[in-house]
Amino acid sequence: MVIASVPNRFEERLAEAREGARRLGAELVVLEEGRASRVDEQPVHALVARLEELLAQRAPDLVLAHGARDLHADHTFVHRATIAALGTTRTRCDVLAYGASPDLAAIPRAHGPCFADISDTIEVKLAAIAAHASQFPTADAIESRRDHARAAGRLCGATYAEPFELHRLYV
Repeated sequence: MVIASVPNRFEERLAEAREGARRLGAELVVLEEGRASRVDEQPVHALVARLEELLAQRAPDLVLAHGARDLHADHTFVHRATIAALGTTRTRCDVLAYGASPDLAAIPRAHGPCFADISDTIEVKLAAIAAHASQFPTADAIESRRDHARAAGRLCGATYAEPFELHRLYV
């Protein structure tokens, strides 16, 4: 799991990210380790280069990136950098994008075109999100994620699902 920046409350939010990654069984990589920073303070080429390095080192089978239509400008910035880095490396992997703000319907979003059935792992997902208490301070904030997963599940015949935009798939 890669975090491009921690914009404020560095120690608190870094601890939350570490706990969220632990709950998912994931390794956490922080690109701007040791200090608070905004992702848009970094030159685009530097972020792309750092992501290229990670892709070359890790050779992932799957990359999950923020969606291009995410409501947070820093998320769309990271999305563009991730897609650029994937385009310049020889990493052969599937690429899916997700919406990080499903409960904010201020812009139109497409659901799909693919779904992951998360019925067996919804509680793990919600526990990982709950680890970020500074960003999700109420039970309603977590439950809205459950509601979104339930609604996505109805679209694909699962109890709970995660919708993704398909960017690249090797079959």
